[in-house]
Amino acid sequence: MFQIDKRQLKNFDIILLTIVVVISICGIIAIYSASYDMTDGIFDPFYKKQIVWFFAGLVTFFTFSAISYKRLIEFAPLLYLSGIILLLLVLFIGHVGMGAQRWINLGGFKLQPSEIFKIVFVIILAYSFRDLNENKLTFIDIIKKSLIMIIPFLLIFFQPDLGTATIFLATWGMVLLYRGITKRTFIVSLVSFLAILPVLWFNLKEYQKNRVLTFLNPERDPFGSGYHVIQSKVAIGSGGLFGKGFMHGTQTHLKFLPERHTDFIFSLINEEFGLLGGGIILLLFVILIYRILQISIETKEASGKILCVAVASVTFFQVFVNSAMTVSLMPVVGIPMPFISYGGSSMITFMGMMGLVNSVSMRKYNSPSEY
Repeated sequence: MFQIDKRQLKNFDIILLTIVVVISICGIIAIYSASYDMTDGIFDPFYKKQIVWFFAGLVTFFTFSAISYKRLIEFAPLLYLSGIILLLLVLFIGHVGMGAQRWINLGGFKLQPSEIFKIVFVIILAYSFRDLNENKLTFIDIIKKSLIMIIPFLLIFFQPDLGTATIFLATWGMVLLYRGITKRTFIVSLVSFLAILPVLWFNLKEYQKNRVLTFLNPERDPFGSGYHVIQSKVAIGSGGLFGKGFMHGTQTHLKFLPERHTDFIFSLINEEFGLLGGGIILLLFVILIYRILQISIETKEASGKILCVAVASVTFFQVFVNSAMTVSLMPVVGIPMPFISYGGSSMITFMGMMGLVNSVSMRKYNSPSEY
């Protein structure tokens, strides 16, 4: 599983690693600014912890790079079972915060199993949809292949973690389209999805419904559910083209902007570095996703292709949802920006997924017996 030859080392994707490191350093800089309290001149320790998580993430990246992704896919059922157990533990011993039960306390660290499950999720997708050379999937085929996804989706949805559940659903859809389905199947699937939307709506928590209604009209509750998005738009708008300067964001440092080191850190970046700074961050993610898809194209092995497409999809949707919710283009769903937002679970998860992509890159020219 850990065997690496010289040819694999030659295919180590230094470009992928460089992009990830650059984005992560940008995140640490932003968290450093978010940690500063202008009123008393004291720094919160968030940035120090993020540096620790960054190095832990690098270890995770190299570990997953060294492991043959093909071997991990063979263990997909066992990984899936382990992930389900973690998600079930949240229901019984999970920590409740901000109206949701998503974390497990491990000493001084809060583990978020729904984040860690993303690694399991992309592996399961590669395991389930690796038959790329066969005929396009029918509606019955989709149901059979997707039964395994229902349990984790429901467990995450009812934590409740609507954002992560949505990311999983969107990623599953992208992989499904990549794998290939008939036109009739696509139409039936779309109609079925639209039909269950009312059921999903009536199963949302009250605060989640308020978030959707606030997305449609933030001014309906400017000091309640609409406060986050209004302050975020003010921060982004006040940054202009070039921003107010590093650690000079008034919305941020006077604490008008909530969750400035986690969900709304992109607002901080835009306030202090302007549209230019925010645009550079998004461009870096575009380059990262392009690189992942390029590796998918270059690899000869079907499950490796699916794995890369799944990782690219998770990354794209998470960046899109996070950045879009800061300007009221999406409801506020508590989704962190990969490598940028503060958080150990998110950092290690995305570093692990990038390590999986690098594992595919290192073995993309191997014969089947060498995986």
